Order: sequence, then C-alpha cells, then structure tokens
Amino acid sequence: MDTSSQQDLAPELEDIEWGGSLLNMGEIVTGCLDAVGAASVLEIGAYRGDLTELLLTWAEGTGAKVTSIEPVPQPELLERVRRFPQLELVGKTSHDALREVPIPDAIILDGDHNYYTLSEELRLIGERAPGGVLPLMIFHDVGWPHGRRDSYYTPERIPEEGRQPMALGVGVVPGEEGTVEEGLEFTEHTALREGGPRNGILTAIEDFLEGREGLVLATVPAFFGVGIVYRDDASWAPAVSAILEPYVDNPILERLEANRVVHLLKRQVHARQLAEDRIRKDEQERLLRMMLDSSAFALAERLSRIRQSRDAMSWREQVEHALGEENGRP
Repeated sequence: MDTSSQQDLAPELEDIEWGGSLLNMGEIVTGCLDAVGAASVLEIGAYRGDLTELLLTWAEGTGAKVTSIEPVPQPELLERVRRFPQLELVGKTSHDALREVPIPDAIILDGDHNYYTLSEELRLIGERAPGGVLPLMIFHDVGWPHGRRDSYYTPERIPEEGRQPMALGVGVVPGEEGTVEEGLEFTEHTALREGGPRNGILTAIEDFLEGREGLVLATVPAFFGVGIVYRDDASWAPAVSAILEPYVDNPILERLEANRVVHLLKRQVHARQLAEDRIRKDEQERLLRMMLDSSAFALAERLSRIRQSRDAMSWREQVEHALGEENGRP
C-alpha cells in the first residue's frame, strides 16, 4: 500500500493527540478504496476537511471523483475547496443531499453521531443504490463513546421521537452508562444513557444490516472505532478482507485504545481544573484590588497603624504582597 500521501499530511494533523479525525486511519481508508478500485467517493461529514484533503491527494493518482457533504463547512474546508477545484462540496444536510447525489463506489460516513441521522442516511443509500447493490461503506466512531450513545450537534433537526433523552455539556467515562461531571465532553448535547434500542452509531449499523444477507461488518478498535461494511460476494472482497485482517477486533489495539481514552480523560479533567483555578485566582485578585481602592479599607489601615509596631507590615502592604505588587513590581 502506498502511504506517501499520509506521510505528507501527517505534520498538518492538528488533533493528533485527541485522535478525533478519521485521518488517523488514513492508510486503512485509502487501502480499502484502492482494493475496491473506487472511481467515485462520497464523504458525509467533512467539517474542516482533514480527511477530505487525503481523499483528494489519493484521487489525484487514481482519477477518482470526490464529493463531500457538509452543511456547515469550516474555513479550513473552504480553503481546501479553493486549492482543489475538482472537489465537489455539497452544502446541505446529508438527508437532503443523499436524495440528489449519485450513489458512488464508496461512501465514508462521519456526520452527526446519532442513531436517527445515520439510520436515515443508510435508508436513503439502500433505496438509491443502483440495482440495490450497496457500495463499500466506511464508518467512524463505531467504538466508545458513540457506538452505543447518541450525541447531537443540532438537536432541532431531529424529530423529538428520534432523540434520546439528553443533557447539555455533560461528560462521559468508559464503563458508566450515565453521565458525569468530570468526564470527557465530545459534543454539547449527549444522550443521558448509554445502550438500549435506537441509541448509537454501531446500533444503527447493526439494525440496518439485520436481515440483509451477504454483508460483512468489520470493526477496527482504534481512534474511537472504524467500521467497514462490504459485500462478501464482490470481486474485491478478498482484497478488502486482507487489508483489514491484521486490525479487525485486534485485542492489542483494543487495549491501546482503552489506555488512550483514559489519558484523554485525565488530560481533559486536568485542563478543566487548571482553568477553574485560574478563574478563582482572577476573582481573588479582583476582590483584593477592590479592597485597595476602598475608602473603608484606607480608614481601617490608618487605625491599624496606630496599634501596630513600627516594623509590622500594614494591611495594604500585605494585600500588595499577595498581589505581587510590593516594591513596585507589576
């Protein structure tokens, strides 16, 4: 597999520690596209366009057509559109766009991470696939936390009956079905509970596959999980299977991912604590400065001078010392 394009892009990867981009799994994505011989690729959920640029770089060597669906393109994606005029950007929701765009040889699904959105995307793909033959489909976030728990970027776009009970700005941790204060925060709106029917990305995929013969779901347990669905009777199925075989359900990858998530959790909690400490310190400093400017404080200081020894620090000097302003220091 030619990985030169991934190596070229690696220095530009902004979230390499967080691992939220499917670009982290670029070798597997482009390897599967090569195995399929994809002449057309559709990306659902481009956001900044990190993976989009990899797809475009890959397509330059294959002549494939790349289309991205993104209703709220970020400035980085728009800049990539300028640099890659061959990219077709569809600025609509996936449900609207999938009623219009041709169904390609391969689809990468990484949009809104909830059961309703993905289920509707899969329904539209299944209804419009030529001859009912499904393309290769690559899904991100089939592992923890989105595999069995919904989250919502724009809840109002989803019918009330299609939403899980949710909360705003809550955290989640592995092994806890509910939500917690000191947990990882992925999106603003998160389902209150993990698991159960019609909840999560992996659940939506499994429900779509139920009763459909001849389809394989392979999962790679890294960077929040990647799922690949393909037809077992396709001429290219053995090549895709060979690419995925070292990674699928790999117990070492599972342990590495679990360890990575724990470190992400610790880092986010630590960052939150530092921010809270900074806020407390700023508030204390504000109150101390108000004291220095207070006429009542000045009067109390003069009275205290009468009772203090000559060498004792005055109240003002003590406050200035606490603020780091003694001896003229800013």
